[in-house]
Amino acid sequence: MFSNLFEDKKPEEIEIPPNGISLDLLQAVYRNSSLPLSTRMRAAGLALPHEVPRLAVTAQVSDQGIAELLDRRLKRIEEMNLVEAKLSAGGQTDAKRPFPRLPDRRFRRI
Repeated sequence: MFSNLFEDKKPEEIEIPPNGISLDLLQAVYRNSSLPLSTRMRAAGLALPHEVPRLAVTAQVSDQGIAELLDRRLKRIEEMNLVEAKLSAGGQTDAKRPFPRLPDRRFRRI
């Protein structure tokens, strides 16, 4: 594609096609053996992210969608509200009373 660009031209006269992009210019520069190696290396380094895909983290998508997760959470909140309403209304629960945290004098040793 660019082989005819470098015939009988000075290094400063690199041309790219009218519809070319900056990547085309960088490729033309690093493929031009008449340019200094440092210039070619810099052009190759700048073109590299656009030529080779990067390694990236991909998202792990589960079978459940966000809507299903939201529905389950809302249902759980409703259940918690119902339990709190029972407790505030004086309803009996299956839970036993916890032991007192402070020592009781009935259980003292003499």
